[in-house]
Amino acid sequence: MNKLKALTTYLIERNLVMPEQLDSWANQVTLDLIWKPDVKGLHFADMHYSATIVLERFADDPGRLMALLGSWLENHDRDRDGLPSMTFAIDMLDNDLADVEITVEFVEPQYLAEDPDGEIEAFGQTWSFIPFDLWIAEEGEVGSHGR
Repeated sequence: MNKLKALTTYLIERNLVMPEQLDSWANQVTLDLIWKPDVKGLHFADMHYSATIVLERFADDPGRLMALLGSWLENHDRDRDGLPSMTFAIDMLDNDLADVEITVEFVEPQYLAEDPDGEIEAFGQTWSFIPFDLWIAEEGEVGSHGR
């Protein structure tokens, strides 16, 4: 649930409320098995989950909160086709304070890396669950061994 963790950290850093007034968790986790070779390893599943983020005693501009959420999603979770829109449940405490509950859906692909000492067996091989980044070369040279 890396996306939820990153979004929560981002919101805490924006000082919308005191850190102890912001909480987040995942609900309704489902796993769609894929089992497909990929450049990142073996794409074994897509994890779908609903995330809840709660801001207690929120007193900032709601437009700022919505813009920050939209901006983060645009920059860190661009492939949201088919996912429902964020929802906001607002409980007004007085004229200036509200408890805000945000629900957002995420999909995170899950990968395995081939590993002779791995604990996961699939397709006659052993694998490990190893989070890793895909590095893509943007420049390069082709050599001909001195010719």
